Amino acid sequence: MSVTATDILKQSFTFYGRIFNKAFWLSVASSLSPLLMLMASGGGQVSVLGMLVTMVVSMFFSAYMMVLIHQFSQDQNDSLADAFRLTLQKFFPIAGTSIVFGLGAAVISIPAVIVGSLLAAGISNEQLQATLVAIVIAIPISFYLYRCFFSVYFTLVEGTTPFDALKASNQLIKKNKFIFRSFMLLSLVMLAYILAIVLVSLMVAVGSMAQGILEFAINVVVMPYFTIFIYRLFVVSKAQMEAEKQSHDSNIDED
Repeated sequence: MSVTATDILKQSFTFYGRIFNKAFWLSVASSLSPLLMLMASGGGQVSVLGMLVTMVVSMFFSAYMMVLIHQFSQDQNDSLADAFRLTLQKFFPIAGTSIVFGLGAAVISIPAVIVGSLLAAGISNEQLQATLVAIVIAIPISFYLYRCFFSVYFTLVEGTTPFDALKASNQLIKKNKFIFRSFMLLSLVMLAYILAIVLVSLMVAVGSMAQGILEFAINVVVMPYFTIFIYRLFVVSKAQMEAEKQSHDSNIDED
């Protein structure tokens, strides 16, 4: 029986429930790092070094979260100590793939900006100009982000190098309707999350401090679920592709 996008949604909820007490605190740590840096700067402008430290710390805890999820999925082991040791081994490869992934998006945006600017050159309305340029940039960037979204997970699970991870992600996602439907379903969940954040921001009567606490609480609870959903989608999609490849190879051998 084939797995559906709804199955991934349900499995992710069940998975999250089993490691909630561990994943929650990792999410808190990841979300607190930028806030602590802002507090340390006294609410003023954060230095470049401070921004880099914050980025590295947030990236480390994000990798820690991914490693814990992978470890529990493989061995039913939810030990934070074991996950921490594994994170120390995998952090730099994961960070390297993340950086290459981000640089790829930046490189793609350069010709998109040039083309968008040329197309918008004849439009007098500045708002329409900006809208057209944004659309032209968004199309190739969205395509790239979608196709290469699993690159970090290939590095996490298989130790794939950054460029090979980008290629593997593209190959896995290309023409895969199951992944597309799953991402559409995840988009609906994310829409509900965004609406919750918007509703909290409109609750003026509760005060800014209470609003901040509510938004923080929603973020730290929801973000691990998104990570689990994407991991489960990656694992199931990869297993399906490998099964199809083995079936195809066996059919060729029989012929």
